[in-house]
Amino acid sequence: MSKLLRTVLLLVLMAGLATCGKYDSDIATVKAAKSLTDHSNEDVAMQIAGARGKVTWSAGRPDKYKDNEYIVGVDATIEKTTREGNKRIVVLSFVNNRQTNQVGFDGVTIDGQRQDIIGGALNLLLMQLE
Repeated sequence: MSKLLRTVLLLVLMAGLATCGKYDSDIATVKAAKSLTDHSNEDVAMQIAGARGKVTWSAGRPDKYKDNEYIVGVDATIEKTTREGNKRIVVLSFVNNRQTNQVGFDGVTIDGQRQDIIGGALNLLLMQLE
């Protein structure tokens, strides 16, 4: 492998690693906050995932808040297999405002479909019964 190619690959790898840690504190803040219930957001996500699911946390700059540099979007993506073997994807979306130190719930998507609060709660309840 040429020296130039190795250098380019190293720079790409380092940039990727730097980006990974950029939002770690935002994810930790959102996990610890209590936005939906009296339990932490992490506990709520784990409860939805249940014994057959897994939770992956990610963060970034959401387009809908692009005019506010202090807002970071944090998603809890829950991949769950129901008792019948159906695969379900639930995404709980939150915002962390670095300036006000406030965390807010920003919505839920179930299997790619954005839900309103009532519909989302009902669908999550039905998913628990599957």
